Amino acid sequence: MSRFQAVDVFRVLAILAVIALHTARHEGPGAVGSAFDAATFLNQGERFAVPLFFILSGYFWSAKCSGRADYLRCSLALARRVLLLFVAWCAVYFLVSELDTLGRLGVAGTLAAWATRLATMRGGFATLLLQGAKVHLWFLPALAIAALISGALLSRQLERSLFVLAIVLYAIGLAGKAYADTPFGFHIAFNLRNGPFFSLLMFATGHALRRRGPQPSWAATGALLAIGGLLLQLCEAGWLHHRFGTNMAQDFTLGTWPFGLGMAMIALADPRPARIPALAALGPLVLGVYASHYLFVDGLRAVDGIEAGPAGGLRYVMLVFLLSLGFTWIVSRIPVARRAVT
Repeated sequence: MSRFQAVDVFRVLAILAVIALHTARHEGPGAVGSAFDAATFLNQGERFAVPLFFILSGYFWSAKCSGRADYLRCSLALARRVLLLFVAWCAVYFLVSELDTLGRLGVAGTLAAWATRLATMRGGFATLLLQGAKVHLWFLPALAIAALISGALLSRQLERSLFVLAIVLYAIGLAGKAYADTPFGFHIAFNLRNGPFFSLLMFATGHALRRRGPQPSWAATGALLAIGGLLLQLCEAGWLHHRFGTNMAQDFTLGTWPFGLGMAMIALADPRPARIPALAALGPLVLGVYASHYLFVDGLRAVDGIEAGPAGGLRYVMLVFLLSLGFTWIVSRIPVARRAVT
């Protein structure tokens, strides 16, 4: 299948948004989510990124399936690939974070320290299993689970059941996260962003888009959906904060789905203004940037003044992006390691 230039451009924009989310200040005065200010507005505006990745994954996964009998095979292939990436990058982040501990305590001592940490971790073993050694890696098992559920149900011609299940799981995720402080919410010692609660609806949406398009009209329809979803998301965040004191930095709300869907539809329509060859050329490296960027988020955080003011925030984002991009490009030149980043 030929690549959509706009899709690759939107992938690059999405990874920049993800890096911005991971480099924003979340503690102290002016923290993101503590007030309805520019930082919180930008935080909500960046929330299209992960839904976009899930929806596009579902779209291109569906494009590879030649029929009912092929859904299960395709889902197993995607899950195998994604989970191998998850294990590999967990090993990388474990070694990087525990290098000093390994030197001081050895393997047995380091594992014992991790067991102690696991006992106090929110969600315990389930979090370790579905999030791994670094917080952003949750995306990979969530994608694998969404693919496996979708493949299992679609291979039995249960598309309607897939969407019912996806909507129910999304509702549970909302009740246990953004809406946890409301009368119909609940609190749980597990982050419901992990697993299928968020990913399944997005992935299944990508499959549905593939069944219906792409179409040039998606650019205008997607723009309306994206604007409406963002406005709904902002209204939800403001209302939840004002009425229940909920932090306005939320992984997903009701508006996140139409926001991500709209952005994916614009990308898949491949409109001419979004075809930017220089950015599109970076699209194949986005997976590696996503996987590796926390190496540089953590490394640069120790640099004095890196986060100072709006200019510092932008500098932080661009430095992380460029370093991750350079690292990914170098790794992609090594045949044995190429599949870990592309």
